[in-house]
Amino acid sequence: MAGALVCGTVFAADGAANPASGHTSAASLFSEPVILRGTLGEATVQASVRPKAEIDEGIEGEYFIFGRTRAILLAGELEGDDVFLEESENGTDVSGQWEGRRDGDTIRGNWLSADGSVSKPFVLKAVEPATAVKQPAWPVKPRSAQPPRLPLRPVQ
Repeated sequence: MAGALVCGTVFAADGAANPASGHTSAASLFSEPVILRGTLGEATVQASVRPKAEIDEGIEGEYFIFGRTRAILLAGELEGDDVFLEESENGTDVSGQWEGRRDGDTIRGNWLSADGSVSKPFVLKAVEPATAVKQPAWPVKPRSAQPPRLPLRPVQ
């Protein structure tokens, strides 16, 4: 999967279930938007991945490395339990490739720099659906349309 990532284009995916193994393919993990968290080499990363309009068109998303502000784009394909992603730091050129295998809610594999000179293991675990909304632990009162009244102090 070398080359350029053009306008977020992704490749075809095989989203079929694998009845012989008793579980569904990687496509089932990505059938809805999902947040994945884990490690890339020594770095802690978080990815947000979602299916294209049709899952057979592949998946797309972005990830970031904790401590850095820049998101890196992802686009790829699924083949059974295998996940193949290309990343792009500038939205055009491929800066790395992810090749992994699904094991339950975890994807394990290797990341390779675009020029092939750097290889790092990665482990990403689904932590929650990306559409989940967390409720605060304390009650939240709606804000009034009126601005808060400030105590008046005499002008000196």
